Amino acid sequence: MLGRTSCIVLLAWALQQPAQAATLGPVDANTTLWRLALAARPDEQVTMPQVIYALWQHNPAAFRDQNLHYLLKGAQLKVPSREQMLATPAEQAHQWYYGELAKQQLPTRLAAAQPAKSESVATAPESEAVVAVPQPIRPPAQPAKPVATTPRPAPSPAVTPAQAPQVASSTSRLQQELGFEQRFFASRGLAAAERSQQLLSYRALWSYEDASRKHQLNLEPYLRWHRADSDSNLVDLQQAYWRYIGDGWEFKAGIDTLFWGVTESQHLVDVLNQSDLVAGVELEAKLGQPMLQLRRSGNAGTLDLFVLPYFRERLFPSPQGRLSPPLPVNHDLAWYESSSGKHNLDFALRYSQRFAGLDLGLSFFSGNNREPVLVPTANAELRPLYYQMEQYGLDLSWVQGDWLWKLESIYRRSGPFDYVAATGGFEYTRVGVFGQSWDLGWIAEYQYDSRGKAATLPGQNDLFFGWRLALNDIAGTEFLFGVLQDLDQRQSRSIKLEGALRLTDSLRLSLNGWLFQSNNPQDALFWLRRDDYLALQLTYFF
Repeated sequence: MLGRTSCIVLLAWALQQPAQAATLGPVDANTTLWRLALAARPDEQVTMPQVIYALWQHNPAAFRDQNLHYLLKGAQLKVPSREQMLATPAEQAHQWYYGELAKQQLPTRLAAAQPAKSESVATAPESEAVVAVPQPIRPPAQPAKPVATTPRPAPSPAVTPAQAPQVASSTSRLQQELGFEQRFFASRGLAAAERSQQLLSYRALWSYEDASRKHQLNLEPYLRWHRADSDSNLVDLQQAYWRYIGDGWEFKAGIDTLFWGVTESQHLVDVLNQSDLVAGVELEAKLGQPMLQLRRSGNAGTLDLFVLPYFRERLFPSPQGRLSPPLPVNHDLAWYESSSGKHNLDFALRYSQRFAGLDLGLSFFSGNNREPVLVPTANAELRPLYYQMEQYGLDLSWVQGDWLWKLESIYRRSGPFDYVAATGGFEYTRVGVFGQSWDLGWIAEYQYDSRGKAATLPGQNDLFFGWRLALNDIAGTEFLFGVLQDLDQRQSRSIKLEGALRLTDSLRLSLNGWLFQSNNPQDALFWLRRDDYLALQLTYFF
């Protein structure tokens, strides 16, 4: 009760603050467009090229002759909305961005340029100086995680940033994608499951925006078929909502998929949507969540209030589907601490603010715990128990030169557990390694859970370290290699490999590999010890 009362007080305070459009700047000699985009990026479901394109598109007066590489000194940039950033498909934003990089090879450090004889603009002084902005695809300290961002049709290449914001008619877009995934396992599973498995998926996104740009409709169905496991099949709505944009406030009603968090190895504060375990053990794929959302933005920060009227149970594969618990999960036996069950009215709140290079997030959640406790039954099945949960969360990211410092921390009360957990670390990026245009990032994070060995997931006293390599080529080739080592048990670790590149404008190849090692039956990784695998996925966009 105290938590909800405090959140209501915070909401009332934020609603009294003056609402103003968020801006970045003014641009000075130490400014880069990438750092501005880092500050403007709302979450990791929006790629950095999408953010950069939106900033360039909606701030034509901030660039000399609409040249991406030249920011005008003193310019103030208006921050586009998340929907405006996502209006350009991720693949097309990447293609545009790499094309701009190819036009002009700039030094990796900021370089001064001569004042331009350009037309006067409102956002720059009359004696405007021009700042050259280097644009590596993986610049210093950028934690660009591979995410499944649904592409949306981009504006015509003929559209200039001066023209794009002047649209006066309603618009609708449809983008679709087909995916084929082949998984190769090193050995047969605990239930003699097959070593080779295939999955097919289909995703579509239809979006509509009226002429006033105040009303938006989004519909995103997602379908998945697993050849070996019917429990892994899925028909889901990732998005199906109406959104109204007012002056300094927004309201959304329907189904959406949202992400909270800043760290690489796990996302403690990300509690709104249910995880889709079939899509990957990293728990980054989510199921659509019915919600009502009210957002208030202003100089005091951004406050989001969520009411979640319906609960989605966690989707587990069967032992035949691999990457599963040792026994099948019987969802018909699901137990809820709340007498309302799936219809329990969950509540969440998040406050965020940017202070120069520091991004701060404070969150609160009260409702059904998205992570069930699995209890064995006499029939050799697992029964999921969904306790009520209260969680207070903190997430921080701080950009300082080539370093990005990250922290997520929670205090959670749920069923038999009352604990604190945290993940914190850094990512350090070097630009132009090995005499190439490649960028190499070093990542290190420490995971702590006060429950110790009673923790239900790995990360009670673990160290994650990894490397991210971006080739900065036209195909957008990038790789991530990481190791999570249990500091209490030397034989317990997991190793992952991720990669992606674009084969054509409409075809992308991704790889995802995992290795699990553990000899302790009490370890959360023990039931995955025979599920080492490598997955290749082809995605076709049309």
